[in-house]
Amino acid sequence: MKLRADLHTHSISSGHAYSTIAEMALAARKRGLKILALTDHAPDMPGGPHEYYFFNLRALPEYLHGVRILKGAEVNIISANGKLDLPVEMLASLDVVVASSHAVTTPETLGKKKNTEMYLKVVANPHIDILGHIENPLFELDYPTVIKAAKAHNKLVEINNASFTIARHGSFNNCLEIMRILKAENMPVVINSDAHVASRVGEISRALEVALEQGIKKENILNFNAQKTAEWFQVKL
Repeated sequence: MKLRADLHTHSISSGHAYSTIAEMALAARKRGLKILALTDHAPDMPGGPHEYYFFNLRALPEYLHGVRILKGAEVNIISANGKLDLPVEMLASLDVVVASSHAVTTPETLGKKKNTEMYLKVVANPHIDILGHIENPLFELDYPTVIKAAKAHNKLVEINNASFTIARHGSFNNCLEIMRILKAENMPVVINSDAHVASRVGEISRALEVALEQGIKKENILNFNAQKTAEWFQVKL
C-alpha cells in the first residue's frame, strides 16, 4: 500500500510556501498520487491570500497532470469560541477544509480546558473535515475528549508528517498519545505531508513509520485508498 491522496498542502499562494499549483500537481503525479488537496492558509495567516482566492478556486480544472485536484483551505481558529477566518458560505463551497491552530492566529493563553472547549466548537462545525496537527504543544488539549468528539461528528484527525520534521518540544509525545487514542477508537485517519514546497508533496515516511509502530492499521489510513478518499469527500475521481 502507498499514499494515494495528500490532503494538506500549500502552494505559493499561502505566502510562506514556495511552489506553484502546477508544480505541486506534477510532483503529486510523480509520487503516484491520484488526489491532491490544495489547502492554502486562510486570510488571517500573515501573507495568506484574500478570501476571494478561495472563491475563485472554481477556476481551476478538476485535473492537473492527471491528478484530481481538491479545492480546499487550511482555516485558522482565531478565537476561543471556535471562530474561523473564512465565512460559512466560502467553507461550504470547498472540497476539503482543514482547521488548525497557529501561534500567529490563535490565542495562546487559554489553557487546556478552554482550548478543549474551543476545539469542541470547531468539531461541531459541519463545514470542517479535518483537524490539522492537533499535537501542537502551544495548544494543550484533552485529547480523548476532542478525538472522541471528532469520531462522533465524523471528522478526520490528521497525523502530520511535518510534526516529525519541525522541532517543537512536546510534539512527538503528543503525537504518540493521539495515535494511541485513534487506535483505541478504531478511527479512520489521514497522514498528510503539510508540504510547503513541491518536493515534499506526498512525503509522509516518518509519520507513517511512527503510526505503524503505534499500531495504526494500514486499512484505517483513509488516504492510502483513492476511491475511499473520494467517497469520503463526496467528489468524483
